[in-house]
Amino acid sequence: MRVLAVTRPTLLLTAVVLLTAVLLLTGSAQARDDAMRQMEDLLQRGYYNSAAQLNGPNLIQRFPDDPQAHLLYALALYYVGDTAGAQASLDAATARTTGSVPARHAHLDGLLRSARGDAVGAVRALQNAFLREPLYDYAMDWARVAWQAGLYDDALEGFSAATGTVRGRREPWPHVGRGRILLASNRTAEAIEAFETAIEVFEAFDTGNSRLPSPAYVEAWYRLGEAYESLGRLTDAEVAYKAARSADPNYGPAVAAIDRLARRLD
Repeated sequence: MRVLAVTRPTLLLTAVVLLTAVLLLTGSAQARDDAMRQMEDLLQRGYYNSAAQLNGPNLIQRFPDDPQAHLLYALALYYVGDTAGAQASLDAATARTTGSVPARHAHLDGLLRSARGDAVGAVRALQNAFLREPLYDYAMDWARVAWQAGLYDDALEGFSAATGTVRGRREPWPHVGRGRILLASNRTAEAIEAFETAIEVFEAFDTGNSRLPSPAYVEAWYRLGEAYESLGRLTDAEVAYKAARSADPNYGPAVAAIDRLARRLD
């Protein structure tokens, strides 16, 4: 049996070829990640036109088989109001995805369904996105779309889901949203509890760095005043309205409510 000898130059050449291949792959992966991050950054900073008209098409041209490229382009198109183009790009992203549909795809699908007037389908898609990945923004969009469509039980469920997320534990907005729906549904005691919780959450996590507090905090005090006024508890209502005005002296609804209430109490 004859054994073939491998010369030193051959080993060196093989090593060089392998190293070159690794470097090319690494460089390609890095270029891809950099391009995706740049597109994500544009979307986060609100440069939607640039993302839709320049970066998005360039991303698709460079990475035509990458589902993330198509998804980011779909998001850019959605933000500039091109729902048909966004749907086509989302479909392209989903077609290139292996395994289950990612939460981000389901979330955009819900937003596009809402834009088309399919409120029920939108709520289900947004709820599905949250169940796949329990993010605050997904829950808040689920609640918002349901609320706008008059699906109040679904909206309450969405707001409650938002309060259970990492970000939602520090945010007063889900409680304000719940309170407004409960107040409109004549569930006043529950609404008062929701507004009070919103106030407590804000005060627990407020850093005091902003000149004015969160608009949610101001609105929570104002809506609390509305709830008390609807029960005829005018003194409590006045305290709440004044707290809203104290938090933001330029908050018109609170100023008007105080004036109106003063005439009722005279």
